[in-house]
This record gives sequence, C-alpha cells and structure tokens, in this order.
Amino acid sequence: MLNRDLKNKIQKSLDDHSKGSLVCATKMKIVFPKYQEKKIKESWKIIKKILNSFSIYSHLDLSFGFILVSTTKFTNDPFSIIKGRDFLKLISRGVPVEQAAKIFEDEIICEILKISHFSKNKNIFLKRRRRLIGNNGSTVRAIEMITKTFILVQGNTVSIMGNHSGLKQVRKIVQDCMNNIHPIFHIKNLIIKQELSKDKFLKKENWDQYLPLLKKKNFNQIGLRDASEKKKKKEKNVFKNINRLENLAEARLEFRDSSQNQKKKLLITNKKNINLFLSKTIN
Repeated sequence: MLNRDLKNKIQKSLDDHSKGSLVCATKMKIVFPKYQEKKIKESWKIIKKILNSFSIYSHLDLSFGFILVSTTKFTNDPFSIIKGRDFLKLISRGVPVEQAAKIFEDEIICEILKISHFSKNKNIFLKRRRRLIGNNGSTVRAIEMITKTFILVQGNTVSIMGNHSGLKQVRKIVQDCMNNIHPIFHIKNLIIKQELSKDKFLKKENWDQYLPLLKKKNFNQIGLRDASEKKKKKEKNVFKNINRLENLAEARLEFRDSSQNQKKKLLITNKKNINLFLSKTIN
C-alpha cells in the first residue's frame, strides 16, 4: 500500500511540475532543398499531425524553403523539440515519413553524414559511393541487417537511423568506404564478431586471431615504381627509334649510291652504243 501511495504522489508531483514547466519557447528553422518541396507539400498534413501529437508547433514556408518548429505551452518534454528537428531533417534528406517518425522513440537516434569532402575528384567520389550502395542496394541492405539500422544514401549525404552502437558502426563503414576501404571487409568483421559473441567460451577471449586483417598497400611506392618503369620503357623506345632512323638513313644512302651507279652504267653503255652506231654509218 505504501509503495502505491508513494507512486501516486510522485506521479501527481510530476504531472503538476510538467504543467508549464518550460520557461520560454524554443524555435528552430530547418531548410530543405528545392527538389524535396513537392514531396514535403504532399505529406505536410501527416507531418503536422505527428508534430502536434508531441505538442510541437510547425509552419511550412515554401517561398523561402524552410520549416519552422517551436515548443508550445502544452509541451511537456523539452527534448521533443530536438527530436522534431531531427524528424524534419530526415524528411528533407528524402527519408520516408513513416520511417522518420521512428526518431521519436527513446532508443533511436540519427546522423546525417556529409561524404562529398572525402575526395575532390568527382569520378572517384561517384565510384566509391556506388561501392557503398552496391548492386541494387545489396551492400546497404547487408549493413542494415547486421547493424540493425536504417541507411539512405542520397546526393552528398548518408542518413543513418538506429541505436548508438549501430550508428557508430555504420559511420565507421561509410568513412572507410569513402577512404577506399571496401565495406565487405567490415561486414565480414561484424558477422564474425556476432558469431563469436554467441559462444560462451569465446566471449571473454581475444578475437584478433579470428578476425581478418586489412592489408594496406603503399600506393605512393607503387606509383613511383610504375613511373620509373615507364621512363625506362620510353628511353628504350627512343633508342630503338634512333636505331631505326639510322638504318633508314643508311638504306637511303645505299639506294642513292646504287641508283647513281646504275645511271653511270647506263650513260657509259649509251655512249658505247652511240660510238658503235657512228662508226658503222661512217664506214
């Protein structure tokens, strides 16, 4: 009985304290890209309903391209405005409304990673982003299943939703993928760790011997070797070309000499023939 009375008293005090507990209103603006304008406009009624259920005021401004959110006098949880901001950020990055609404759960957090700064070369960036997504999104789905998170790769950002540990793992995979480490290496590691954690005897042991090692290649040295080999090949080709030119020049000279000799021979024979003809005519 005492426990019940105490619980009721605590609940009443919490209810009384929650009424008008926020001293001042908190306002936030979330900017969204223009290509998401149509989608947000179509699903605005659902977005507003979700925010109203947590006593958060929202206003859509299409002329300037932002959404305003603020707390009201009925808002009990001060952290709900942060959740509301994250909810709208996810929608602005193309996450479906039903999926983005899960952010209001206590255990779920989100992060929007920028991946454009990892490489200045556009072709390299696109290649590595394609590697992260995989064929028909197979790599992303595999990462989602292992880490129990939601991932959406769009444009220059990666939106992640999930618990803290899963989000940390996905962040590491994305960053390493953009730094030219294939996601399959991390996927293999996580699968092995999950299997080892299930074993009672191997739980407390060191797992380094079971995990695959990443072999790092020194691309600078390889590049220097390739460059030196190319230089040597070029030098050889130059010498070959010089020898060919010399041989051609000699052949031409020989041809000229032989043609000149033939001309001389023709002239001599012609002279002899003329002399013979003249001698015959005189006689």
